[in-house]
Amino acid sequence: MKTHTLPLNPAFLRQRGAATLLVVMMLLIGMALLTLTTSRTGIMEQKITGNDIRAKDVQEAAEAGLEYGIAWAKDPENSIDADINCPGGANCPTLPTITNSTSGEVYSISALSFVKGTDYIKVTATAQGTDTSITATSESFIKQLAKPLFKGDAVSPPPWVTAGCITTAATGTPSTFLLDSTAPAVISGSSSDAGCLPQGHLNVSTWTDDNGNGVLDNGENGSSAPFNTGTFSGCPATNCAWKQYFQVSLADAKHSAIDAGHGYSGNIPCGAADSAPSIYVINNGGPINSGDISGSCSGVGVDGTTIGAPGKPILLIVPSSAGCPKFNGGVTIYGIVYYESTTACASQGWGGATIYGAVIWEGDVDKPNANSKFIHVNYGGSGADLDISFGTGVDDATRIPGTWKDF
Repeated sequence: MKTHTLPLNPAFLRQRGAATLLVVMMLLIGMALLTLTTSRTGIMEQKITGNDIRAKDVQEAAEAGLEYGIAWAKDPENSIDADINCPGGANCPTLPTITNSTSGEVYSISALSFVKGTDYIKVTATAQGTDTSITATSESFIKQLAKPLFKGDAVSPPPWVTAGCITTAATGTPSTFLLDSTAPAVISGSSSDAGCLPQGHLNVSTWTDDNGNGVLDNGENGSSAPFNTGTFSGCPATNCAWKQYFQVSLADAKHSAIDAGHGYSGNIPCGAADSAPSIYVINNGGPINSGDISGSCSGVGVDGTTIGAPGKPILLIVPSSAGCPKFNGGVTIYGIVYYESTTACASQGWGGATIYGAVIWEGDVDKPNANSKFIHVNYGGSGADLDISFGTGVDDATRIPGTWKDF
């Protein structure tokens, strides 16, 4: 049987070729679109990943800046008494740069601030990359802890503290002002205080700080009060009166003051201490007069003859080598004056100065001058409060739990 093959229609062949070409072109276009979409998706994912890495990097940089700020606040030299805004503000630390990042980007701390509250400090750090659009901020609240100078259970001492006795009864009515008529005017380390603490003409009365300015203003003195006395234990012993209130050793307190440049034989600066700790070592055999105080100070209760200030008291340590210098009339002191000598004050008592706080003697003390004033001030309810009031410097800083956040 013979098979016959019909000839193909040329028109049909052309139609089939065109259809094949169309299909191929559609497939190519589809593949191109798929490739383009895949490429764009990959690029987008790379950008998202890169942005995510940079966002994490800059956030970590901000957190590093925050840790740096908190570490700076822990330094004993960096007591924060007012707001600090960096860069450009006063007392600013050097702002760090972070170079070791995952993305290789260099980040800098563009802003660091310390905002002081009533009992906290808000620390805020902002970081940014070389691309300034990449930024992050972290903040936390901390509390600076004062260097422990006073005992934890210590309260502000009474106006007079002596390890011994008052050797001569007062004449000429020097004055002692108490916040409470039942409080002691003087406490002694002698067991026979009743017999060796004569009142003489010492005038004792109360006062009330009605306007809260820390100064005995006209009209704030009250009625007469009894001459109450008290005792403390531990004497006789080396520095027993010091140990009654202070937990740090006397030697360490002196070293702390000297290291801060607070050792004076003359030219005692007026007003509050310019840096922590608020401790002065007075190497002046006296008498100490207004001419021994330098500077120009002003404010409520403060002038060029004032040592310390209301709310910013100073501890003045008079070492044994300086004896028992008198602080004479015309001088006002806010704080505590401590005499180390156990013998020098027995025949030379306090001069005519006005003191808001207390005087502590390590031995017997002679009568004060007639115009002197001893004004009791409550500088703190506990040892920690006294540390803060006396500006003894920062010992540490701790985070307040639950206050960290980033944005």
